[in-house]
Amino acid sequence: MREQENRVVGEVLRSFREAAGLDQAEAAYRARLHRAQYGHYEQGRNAVSFVTMLYIAEALGVGVEELGSAIRERLPRRPVRDRA
Repeated sequence: MREQENRVVGEVLRSFREAAGLDQAEAAYRARLHRAQYGHYEQGRNAVSFVTMLYIAEALGVGVEELGSAIRERLPRRPVRDRA
C-alpha cells in the first residue's frame, strides 16, 4: 500500500509543478532540495515528510492544504476497522 500512496503523492506533486510552469530543477531549488531527491518524490520512490511537503508547497506556490486535498482525493479508500 505504501508504494501506491507514494505514487499518488508523486503524481500530485508533478501535476502541481507543471501547473506552476516549473521544471524539476527549479521546483527542487525553491524547496531547498536536491533535484534528484525531488525527482524521487515525484516518481513515488520515497515518502515525503510533512516538513518537506511544507517546503514543496511553498515552492509550488500553493498551500499544503491544497496539496493534501488533492492527494486525499486520489488515494484509494481504506476499509474502516471495527473497534470491537
